[in-house]
Amino acid sequence: MKRYLIQLFALVVSLFIYFVNLSALPYIGFFHNTLKTLVQPLFEFKGNLIEFTKSMINTYVILVNVSKENQELKKELQACNLYKVQLSTCENNLLSVSRIINLPLEVKRLSIVYAGIIAYDPSGNDTFILINKGQDAGLSEGMIAFYEDKLIGIVDRVYGSSARIRTVFSKDFSISAMANSKAYIYKGGYPYGFLLHVGLEDPIKVGDVVLLRSPLGNIPSFTIGKVSRISEEDKGFFKRVEVKPAVDIRRISYCILIKEKL
Repeated sequence: MKRYLIQLFALVVSLFIYFVNLSALPYIGFFHNTLKTLVQPLFEFKGNLIEFTKSMINTYVILVNVSKENQELKKELQACNLYKVQLSTCENNLLSVSRIINLPLEVKRLSIVYAGIIAYDPSGNDTFILINKGQDAGLSEGMIAFYEDKLIGIVDRVYGSSARIRTVFSKDFSISAMANSKAYIYKGGYPYGFLLHVGLEDPIKVGDVVLLRSPLGNIPSFTIGKVSRISEEDKGFFKRVEVKPAVDIRRISYCILIKEKL
């Protein structure tokens, strides 16, 4: 019973203080303001300490993630170095064989340019991108742009310090391609492109990789995409083959260009 009386008394006092607003009284107000002045820096310090702690925790989490990413990148770099050594070994062996059989062979080193993407197709169809390199970097129309092992498109306009790349999603884009070791024409489209002139007897199937085909052999066989759907056309002797481009334009911030025309 005594416990409930104490709780009731505390409630009445709280309500009295709330409605009377003692801080507005002359004498009590002075002590209230003085106490508030003394305590206010403590509250500010507490708030700053909380924000600082949150910032340090976030920084720590970011650093941990960056450290993990760096470890993964180091592993990938080591793998790339291994592949580079293997490739050099293959090149040397190929050159040795070519000398034995008197076959002229030239291993050409490609000159490349790294460029940042500064604008995307505002229509959302990813038909082109703008990059921050142009005539100042020695670019010209017809050069190939890629990301990792994926084909992005071809430079179709060059300005002083920028250039436009017509991508594999554009209906105005067409290029020589290869699937199952057979040559075709790839025609761009959004969200799917097409392989043209695929005969009914051609063994093309869903999932087949479509690669860039360089008639002169001067450009690597970058991946254009994969066959996503096959159907027979209403008339004629060809299949309708849809291709899903491999590159995701909106997820990349830079690209690489080969300073040699296809």
